[in-house]
Amino acid sequence: MQSYEQVSDFIKEHQLLNPGDRVVIGVSGGPDSLCLLDSLCNLRYPLICAHLDHGLRQESSDEASYTKSIAQSYNLPFEIEKQDIALKAGSGVSLEEAARLARYNFLARVAKKNDVQVIATGHTADDQVETVLMHFLRGTGPTGLRGILPDTSLDSWVGIADAQGIRLIRPLLILNRDQTEDHCRAVGLEPIIDPSNMDHTFFRNRIRHELLPLLETYNPGIRQILLRLSRIMTAEADLLEEMVASAWESVFESQGESALLLRVESMERRPLALKRALLRSAIKKLQPAARDVSFDTIERAIQFVSDPMRPASRPLIAGLMLRDLGDEVLLNHTDLPVIFDRLPQLIGDVQVEVQIPGEVELSGGWKLITMSESIAPGSYPAYLNTQEGDFAVIDRSRVSEPLSVRARMPGDRIQPLGLDGTTKVSDIMINNRIPELARARWPIVVSGDEVVWVAGIRMSHLFRLTEETSHVIVIHLSPPQGE
Repeated sequence: MQSYEQVSDFIKEHQLLNPGDRVVIGVSGGPDSLCLLDSLCNLRYPLICAHLDHGLRQESSDEASYTKSIAQSYNLPFEIEKQDIALKAGSGVSLEEAARLARYNFLARVAKKNDVQVIATGHTADDQVETVLMHFLRGTGPTGLRGILPDTSLDSWVGIADAQGIRLIRPLLILNRDQTEDHCRAVGLEPIIDPSNMDHTFFRNRIRHELLPLLETYNPGIRQILLRLSRIMTAEADLLEEMVASAWESVFESQGESALLLRVESMERRPLALKRALLRSAIKKLQPAARDVSFDTIERAIQFVSDPMRPASRPLIAGLMLRDLGDEVLLNHTDLPVIFDRLPQLIGDVQVEVQIPGEVELSGGWKLITMSESIAPGSYPAYLNTQEGDFAVIDRSRVSEPLSVRARMPGDRIQPLGLDGTTKVSDIMINNRIPELARARWPIVVSGDEVVWVAGIRMSHLFRLTEETSHVIVIHLSPPQGE
């Protein structure tokens, strides 16, 4: 039959299946799913039929039994489950959405149970047309106007558990609903007609039965136009994804699993469309559960990044925060720690004794390395060029040993080298543009209660070298190897 050839060609064109691939097929009993079942059987793919009884209508149990009998007539294994979907709706979740989540969770469980990596559903070209319109009416960009993809990974689908490594394919996107019904009649299948498909309280049904017929009075070819739009937007979105991948490492730097560092200058050189796509991808990476990230959310982020007078921080969406770091902006999850691997950070909150000579391990491969040296009286000027920066050289006779390294504490003050009076350690960090989230774990070397060195930033004048200095402690803040 022509439908077999069309489906086979579509599978080959989009590389949906290899010969012999096992497939879990969602079978509702309607014409689309029965056409899919018969087509894949005819093309000799090993199938496992799966049917979820939503429990929404009195006759649903009979329909489940009927669907099982069809699967048995093809000698196919059959998995069935009944749920009360009505109980899962509410609290901001529509009945349609609750049914969708339940259905895909069920199919994913069946696939995992049977060690199958592919799920197939009977979405058609008519479903594609309706989906493009739904996305347009709700507000979307190129990604949404692609509509339904022939092949997608379930890994990143929000609310779908046990979906790692499973692909979802739609081999019938090449056919319309009339063609699936014709196919069923030709092979002697009697599909179930679901009366809920005529219920105009559902958004998709209103588009199907009200909006599309109205649009056809303006342009009888509206369905083909929307399908063409879907193909155009698929190519546009694919190009944008390639551009995002190419620009990613120049714009973003990972700060652990919960944060990304955005380089403002690099971002500002990008076209506006690419800026939007980069920020949308960043949000998705840090907060995969964030659905329907709005245009306004992305525009707020772009405005924050572009503003030279930006505030210290701005909430974005789903627990994500934008923070000003001067030439950079941090996008982080407020509930999770930020790991600044390129900055020195303590591993924990415990105060650690500093051995001389010795090493203190810091996060991300950073180290504090100490050594002791004797110097001739009056030779201290030779060390002055090494003080501050990544090294501190202190008069050993002025410290109370053992030295320790710890995090900043409330009230910490330091007399900066060469200056009179003391300054808050917190102010030292702010003035040196240490990111706010990195200050709490910044290593501070202390002698008793006195701050000796805010590592890599300022050494205390109290422990300076003088004409009388004969023994020094050299402390080196060593970055990770290769830095």
